[in-house]
Amino acid sequence: MTPQRRAAVLIAHRGASAVAPESTRAAIREAIRAGARMIELDVQMTRDGRLVIFHDDQLERTTDGSGRLRTMRYAQVAQLDAGSWFHRRFAGERILTVSQAIRLMPQRMRINLELKRTSQRQALLGRLVRVIRWTRAARRVLVSSFDPALLEPLCRQFTCALVCRRRPEHALQQALRLGCAAWHPHVSVVTLERIRRAHRAGLDVNVWVVDDPRRARQLIRWGADGIFTNDPVRL
Repeated sequence: MTPQRRAAVLIAHRGASAVAPESTRAAIREAIRAGARMIELDVQMTRDGRLVIFHDDQLERTTDGSGRLRTMRYAQVAQLDAGSWFHRRFAGERILTVSQAIRLMPQRMRINLELKRTSQRQALLGRLVRVIRWTRAARRVLVSSFDPALLEPLCRQFTCALVCRRRPEHALQQALRLGCAAWHPHVSVVTLERIRRAHRAGLDVNVWVVDDPRRARQLIRWGADGIFTNDPVRL
């Protein structure tokens, strides 16, 4: 008898970012309401060493601030409006710290923290390890990055995944070399054979970003373990 595969995990990309401003408290709450089993959030470090949830290098797209986030002190970042750009009813949403975001989520929910590339790798990694241990979230956290150098020291302590958009064959080999538990390919580079190859190597495959239910169903038929989506309600 062939064993049944577990159901694919619905992963809210930057929270429920189709219906609320990405990476905010509102987006996390909407993802929880939608029944997502994991939320993906991006991690960066402020000038004074605080870890915050933010995707872009620049502040302009999703806040009322300007300039590069990494050049700002946390006290400045914490005052920015991160919701009005999406809709006026979200005015006053703030950029969250990593610890704030983790504490917003129920214990049953997993968290994918994607580490953005930085020249201050050691400082970011040291602070990340302390925050994960302080929040007692180690068993719930999946750490991912496009940068293998950020994952290499972490794979011995936490569950890790390598993210890729290009050169999928190379990324698969890197994920294995690093000791990752998962591979996160962009939907544009996913094939049935690549999913099968990753599974044979012992890697889970979580695909980003899919908002079309038909495409999601196809990927699940192919064996995808997780689907990242901006719209968990629709999926």
